Amino acid sequence: MNKKVFLVAWLCLFIFLFPKTPIIIENKIMAIAESTLNLIVNLEGKRNKAYKDSRGLWTIGVGHLIKPDEPHLITAELTDKEVHELLRHDLSWCDEAVTSSVRVPLTQNQYDALYSLCFNIGPNGFKSSTIVRLLNQGNYKGAAEHFMDWVHPPELTNRRKKEKALFLTDI
Repeated sequence: MNKKVFLVAWLCLFIFLFPKTPIIIENKIMAIAESTLNLIVNLEGKRNKAYKDSRGLWTIGVGHLIKPDEPHLITAELTDKEVHELLRHDLSWCDEAVTSSVRVPLTQNQYDALYSLCFNIGPNGFKSSTIVRLLNQGNYKGAAEHFMDWVHPPELTNRRKKEKALFLTDI
């Protein structure tokens, strides 16, 4: 009986002292959550027909750059379900980039912000970023300040502010 009381008291104390313990990305538990998808769709926009992006590259869905082996997508009209599936497929490289380079605990909001950033700047830019370096040193606030390093072109300023704010939500 005393062991049960001790265990309950210890558990209550632990919960009280560490209420904001971040969720650790482990076995891709949080990978590509609905919140991640919704954030990226909101920031990137969604188009069922191909268009040329600001750099003149053919794009469709949610920021999917049409590759040379996908010429059929230039004239296609995708269903919302197909757009969603294409986005999930495109995010697989983000999952690899984030989970392989970030070695500290993250909350879902932080994870979503990093995914959005990675999706926009690419895996190499993400992995070599000051954000990742500072995060892995445990400097979450310092890392957040470097979201604004990635505002080229300037049209990305509002997106980076939103990602930064989301990242800082749980700090």
